[in-house]
Amino acid sequence: MKLNTVEVLKKRRSYYNLDKNVDVSDEDIKNLVKDVFYYSPSPYNAQNSKAVILLNKEHDYLWGNIVMETLRSKVDDDSKFKRTESKINSFKNAYGTVLIFEDMDTIGELQEKFPSYHDTFLEWSDHTSGIVTIGLWAGLREMGIGANLQHYNPLIDEDVRVKWDIPNNWKLKSQLVFGNILEEPKEMKKVDINERVLIRE
Repeated sequence: MKLNTVEVLKKRRSYYNLDKNVDVSDEDIKNLVKDVFYYSPSPYNAQNSKAVILLNKEHDYLWGNIVMETLRSKVDDDSKFKRTESKINSFKNAYGTVLIFEDMDTIGELQEKFPSYHDTFLEWSDHTSGIVTIGLWAGLREMGIGANLQHYNPLIDEDVRVKWDIPNNWKLKSQLVFGNILEEPKEMKKVDINERVLIRE
């Protein structure tokens, strides 16, 4: 049986060579993000995953100002920084970014309400973040858009919080960069799936 879900997952890759010439409306992108977050499952229906969509000058500011300057302050050798600068510019060259957060107040409330699962809720929070991330990543790819996932948190957390007025209880988990695909990535070597999926009948 051929499933669209599997076909989309096959095409979902880490695309790093991206530009701003996407053939999809901003409204469609916004609706995708809203739908993924609305319909994705969460522990006890906590709806703890949050998002901020950065487009246009806001996306450029994240990478060209916040990330670039934060990393520049960590490296005092210009020649060593060239490679980092090129990498960050590749993210800036993309079309937009979805900042993915977890609401830690909501997680804390669940920890108090169900103390026997106290530590497990942090793990489930990571699961929820992963669920919305793959939903976004696959959904963007189905729209013809490529993406890659970055983790410049916690280095950029405070600047992001101030710039976009993010609630203090939202913890930044990742940055999903997306844009028009300029180049297909190389094929990745895969382990034999029968070593990863065991069947007992």
